[in-house]
Amino acid sequence: MKTFFISLLTIVLTACASCPRPETTVLREQLKEHTLVVYKDGKTTFYDERGIQPLLIQIKKGTLKDAFVADRVVGKAAALLHVYAQVKEVYTPVLSKQAIPVYEKYDIPYTADKIIDTIRNRTNTDLCPMEKKVQNINDPAEAYRIFSKQ
Repeated sequence: MKTFFISLLTIVLTACASCPRPETTVLREQLKEHTLVVYKDGKTTFYDERGIQPLLIQIKKGTLKDAFVADRVVGKAAALLHVYAQVKEVYTPVLSKQAIPVYEKYDIPYTADKIIDTIRNRTNTDLCPMEKKVQNINDPAEAYRIFSKQ
């Protein structure tokens, strides 16, 4: 009986390890229509809220843990929230330089099409307000506390 369960566990772990990562071309197309795409347990879920709102909503629901996340634009604020949510991996078309050390510190694999200096506000007149809030924050839990108060 013990051998059976060990064999079953080996099969399950091997199957999960070989689960295909979504193709980058598919992710790019999906992010033209949606702001956040979550792949988890063989299901794809799309979210359309702006900014970091879809992350905050899904963190509260607990749906991001161990998920592959495709996020339209990622700065330090989103990266800290990805870490807090315990995502497995991230793809984004646009990544800020401030997000990279966050992913590296917490060993979260990421892929980006373009790396930019900073995330700007919607009118491109200043730094994104969410990025301003985490300029001096490096703790994912603290970032979540700051944003969940909004």
